Amino acid sequence: MKKSFLAVFTALFMLAAISEASSTKVVVRALAKDAKFIGASMGGALVIIRNSETGEILSKGLTSGGTGNTDVLMKTPIRRHSSVTDEKTAKFETTIDISEPVLATIEVSGPQGHKQASIKSSTQVWLIPGKDITGDGIVVEMPGFVVDVMAPQAHDDTNLNDTEASVQIKAKIVML
Repeated sequence: MKKSFLAVFTALFMLAAISEASSTKVVVRALAKDAKFIGASMGGALVIIRNSETGEILSKGLTSGGTGNTDVLMKTPIRRHSSVTDEKTAKFETTIDISEPVLATIEVSGPQGHKQASIKSSTQVWLIPGKDITGDGIVVEMPGFVVDVMAPQAHDDTNLNDTEASVQIKAKIVML
């Protein structure tokens, strides 16, 4: 009798512990395809973490920090399981309280400082209560370029009535 009571009590205690919400730390980073991370210099990237089943927003915010180490990201071949970030690399870090595994959709849009070049990328990941996703975190790759037209300026007059008109165009083009 005592053993069965102890077993039932232990089982109930474990179920109660499982149903409590656990704080789960999540790091999300936005990486320009074949380039560097999107951080403060580009206005950051907006990160929205949603429960995929219900659509509920679990957390949202902007990435902030630096673009990462150029040598590591652009000059050195990346090896499996090697870290490509450091403590200064742009990220969005949050803590989400969940009591059961949640399939989450991670939406990243940006760069926020260059709306004309903004793009949205997403991925899905299972969030497990108490199982933090830190370090490099969830890296969402974003293709695209930021194009800033330097000349002609929007207010410049351009005469295209001649039969042989030409316009000199200068632009600054960088990966997101």
